[in-house]
Amino acid sequence: MKACRTSLLLLAAALLAAPALASPAPAIGPDHGQFRILLRGRSVGTEDFTIAREGEGWSARSSIRLHLPGRKEEQDTAALSLGAHGSPIRYRWTGHSARVRSIQVAFSGHAARVTLRQPGSAPAVEAFSFPPGPVVVLDNNVYAQYAILARLYNWKAGGPQKFSVLIPQDQVPGTVTVESRGKRRVAGTTLDLLAVKSPDLEVDLYVDAARRPMILRVPGSGAEIVRQ
Repeated sequence: MKACRTSLLLLAAALLAAPALASPAPAIGPDHGQFRILLRGRSVGTEDFTIAREGEGWSARSSIRLHLPGRKEEQDTAALSLGAHGSPIRYRWTGHSARVRSIQVAFSGHAARVTLRQPGSAPAVEAFSFPPGPVVVLDNNVYAQYAILARLYNWKAGGPQKFSVLIPQDQVPGTVTVESRGKRRVAGTTLDLLAVKSPDLEVDLYVDAARRPMILRVPGSGAEIVRQ
């Protein structure tokens, strides 16, 4: 993973596997808007997203533009299909940079089949399995997917809860621990704070009363994602 890109990635590739705890999953709920992506206070991109009904389930679609210092602008799209209670069904990510490539993921229960396609190369396929419990997709630089995580967290039970995670762009599975840290006053607004931790990274996820992500912060890298 290149250093200039690492500062924006909210989940590291070196996640450790651990058992996941099941929790009741509410309906996801519609949402749409734009996130502004900042790195050490400098605006470096945007994500336009929509979460909407798709048949009996849900879809979460994003269009991401990144312009990191010293690099050409990147334009990516992501589309995640979910069951009625938030379980991933399929995912597609497409990168429109110097070389267009795509990633497709098909989920079946607690298993996933990831297909990577790149011009001039045969498709590369990998299979992953997860322990019993909730599974979430948290791909690199696709921050609307944290809205799904915030809904799947069992707010009534509270406390630390583990989720199995897949990072499709890195083709890496692992786990995160999510825990409510109570209410915080941020920029004149009262928000709920969720601490999202892997063994080597922490993300502060601030959500409103409807559990919509408003701000994501990565203290270790200076990255901040703010809803517009």
